[in-house]
Amino acid sequence: MADLGRRSVLASAAAALWCWPRPDRSTGSSGDGSFLIESRADGGGKPFFASGFIDHDPALPYVHCPSICQLSDGRLISAWYAGSRETGRDVAVWLAEAEPVGNTTTIPWSRPRMVIDRERAIEQLGRFVDKVGNSVIFTDGDGRLWLVYVTIAVGGWSGSSLNACSSTDGGATWTRSRRLCLSPFFNISELVRAAPVRLESGGIVLPVYHECIGKFPELLWLEPRGDRLEAVKSRLAGGRSLLQPAIVPLDGRRAIAYLRDHSPARRLVFQRSDDAGREWTPPEATSLPNPDASVAAVRLSNGSMLLAFNDSAVGRESLGLAVSADGIGGWRRIATLDREPGQKFAYPYLIRDLSGIVHLVYTWKMRRIRHLAMNEAWILGQKPEPIA
Repeated sequence: MADLGRRSVLASAAAALWCWPRPDRSTGSSGDGSFLIESRADGGGKPFFASGFIDHDPALPYVHCPSICQLSDGRLISAWYAGSRETGRDVAVWLAEAEPVGNTTTIPWSRPRMVIDRERAIEQLGRFVDKVGNSVIFTDGDGRLWLVYVTIAVGGWSGSSLNACSSTDGGATWTRSRRLCLSPFFNISELVRAAPVRLESGGIVLPVYHECIGKFPELLWLEPRGDRLEAVKSRLAGGRSLLQPAIVPLDGRRAIAYLRDHSPARRLVFQRSDDAGREWTPPEATSLPNPDASVAAVRLSNGSMLLAFNDSAVGRESLGLAVSADGIGGWRRIATLDREPGQKFAYPYLIRDLSGIVHLVYTWKMRRIRHLAMNEAWILGQKPEPIA
């Protein structure tokens, strides 16, 4: 019995050391390769802006955390979670589809359909699941559609695990979910939020984050193997108050990561990599506010950075767009997309499609998913103003 107690203490201590955040350095991946930089047009010469909503029918009380990707046939697909409340036991991951964006100013989406709920996760994973949460949807180099999503076995977000399933028919049917093994100890407290980045090798870099003991950013280096994902984890230097990294490559080797700030400073933070994400510079604050909220970014064809962010240090009642020539300084506000006191517009997610159109999805008042599509002519045609 004494030996069992000692082993339990040693296991707990080892787990704590494994989870303890490293404020001053990143831990590199053993993988090789460069970021895949695909050629993108500017989305057309005339300014284009379209808007649409994804709605549950009947409506659900809580809708949150959308992601979006484009299928090989041009269709769009979005994933999010919804239920009675955040971390409710009735929460499920849902999907909806839209046809390729045309010249209309409205974007119709299909009726949402449920993909993963608590009962399905329990059956597929063969383990206890108390709640379902965040998800990210994306395609690999072979066109296979992947869904990586959070399950919680006990407690809140700090008790989470990541799981993956895939589809070869555009999301009509899915493989059984498999849990990703990311830790030699308890394999918990890993969450997903931001868009992945593809590598020239065919691998995928998926930004994730940790919430046990401290909050800090990480990367998953994923290799698709048929209907399985092999994963290796590395860390960004992030102390104990930075999370939800959004990674934007500048070229095959260089990238910028933008991070949510959980500290009292309430400033958007960035880090840089010069070796395709294996090592990262120490975190630095930008001039932009951050009310402990997720952000998203994409690089435009002229090299400037487009950022979707909550334009406040205290709340999520305003969501806007900003641009920067180098992605680090000189940020200028170009649009306020939604603003209403007492409401929340949150968790933006940005992609550029094959034609160069920029797509943004975000949580609208925690009840709907809003989708905006715009080309660079519209983005660069806005009147920019400095951000104090």
